[in-house]
Amino acid sequence: MKTLASTLLIATCLSGCDREPRSSEPAPKATPVVHDVSWYLENEAEHATTKRRCKANPGTLRDTAECINADQAQKQIFIWGREEALRRSREGR
Repeated sequence: MKTLASTLLIATCLSGCDREPRSSEPAPKATPVVHDVSWYLENEAEHATTKRRCKANPGTLRDTAECINADQAQKQIFIWGREEALRRSREGR
């Protein structure tokens, strides 16, 4: 009887050890690439795309690193213009 109880206990413990996600569990999300401010200064088209996406959903995206960096790049462009902002970024100012 002890052997049967031990076997059942071990089988029960091992039955929960599978590593495949169940259908009710969400699939892991891929971590998005976060670009820095200087990257947005150098990549005008992607900067504009990111700014549009962040503006379209500010409640969710406003505080993400991607939107913060794109916004900071926009501020630098507004103050100095794109070329001067790029030059300052490359010099580390």
